[in-house]
Amino acid sequence: MPLRRLLAVATLTRAQAALLVDDLICRLERRRHRCPSRLRDDAVTVSETGRLTIAWNESATDGHAADESAARLLRGIVTSCRCPEWAEQVNESIDEATDLADLMHRVRHTIAAGRDPAEESRVRSQLAALVAVMTERPFPDGPAVARADAPRSPDRGAGTSLAPAGWYPPVRSGWHRRRRRPSRRQGVLGLVAILILVGTLWVAPRAWEELRRGWDAVLNPVDTGEPNRIEPVSPPPPEPEGGQDGSAVGAGTTAPGPVQVGAPASAGPIKLVTATFANGGCAPGRMCAVRVDVHLDSTASAGTVTWALNVYDRCSGAVGTSAEVSLAAQPGEEEVYGISWADLPPGRALAVAAVTSAPAAAASEPLSVPAENATC
Repeated sequence: MPLRRLLAVATLTRAQAALLVDDLICRLERRRHRCPSRLRDDAVTVSETGRLTIAWNESATDGHAADESAARLLRGIVTSCRCPEWAEQVNESIDEATDLADLMHRVRHTIAAGRDPAEESRVRSQLAALVAVMTERPFPDGPAVARADAPRSPDRGAGTSLAPAGWYPPVRSGWHRRRRRPSRRQGVLGLVAILILVGTLWVAPRAWEELRRGWDAVLNPVDTGEPNRIEPVSPPPPEPEGGQDGSAVGAGTTAPGPVQVGAPASAGPIKLVTATFANGGCAPGRMCAVRVDVHLDSTASAGTVTWALNVYDRCSGAVGTSAEVSLAAQPGEEEVYGISWADLPPGRALAVAAVTSAPAAAASEPLSVPAENATC
């Protein structure tokens, strides 16, 4: 009997539908590696023993059409089942499949949960009985259909309907217009897109207003009395209120005096002495680290180079000295350097200079603390 006629009249139980689906998948797997063929409805039948058979033809077709016909046939079987929840699960597995191999794997996994191999013989007998009733033939004998006339419980009995001949249940396409569940990734991306859109709508008016004001201020100024200039990020230091020489910087204040280091810039084998703040700067009342570089004449023998840091109070004229540092200069060496520490006293205008005592007396340029705008 053609399967479509059986499905049009009979309402299958879950076990009967699962058994027919399993038969169909087994026959599709056997034909899997051959040329794809479209499953014609009249070529799929149910035998007198309750088994689904397919009369394959050798006319080849494209793989998409073959996959679509297989999905449509599977939907037709599960749609005629009495258990709508189970049918919905199978339909979802069909919707999620990507090709025929994936379709067979997903559907077989779904129907395997409710199958009982011990009941297969009885379910075959029920299908055989349905075929015999619809073809008006006596029940066949044999182990596959034994006990076909045994009493059946109401929930497993085969039912019939009064549907007219030639009517078939509607079947959706297996590969077009699939009903897919939205994935979690799509939901997150949609939420992020909505947040970006809301933020853009929130910031856009203010950004446009600032852009328009800047454009008008440069190309189309309305208030000519308003200064048309850009303020500096860091304001310049205040200029002294006195003359350009800075001798008087304000009421009750005087400019600090010059620093007399008391030694030349070079002497003997010493060509130059330089001093720089080792940590970027110093402050009054704290320890100050100074790097001292002594440049030597490579042709002269310097021996041991000794220096100390002199701290000058430019307001009172007091001079303090740090501990001496001595380094041995190798013959032909052009430079020696080291870090010296000086304890700066509290004061408003200080200076630090490195002064050598061996092999000759020479001094560096003084470093001012603070570096500028010092007053007494």
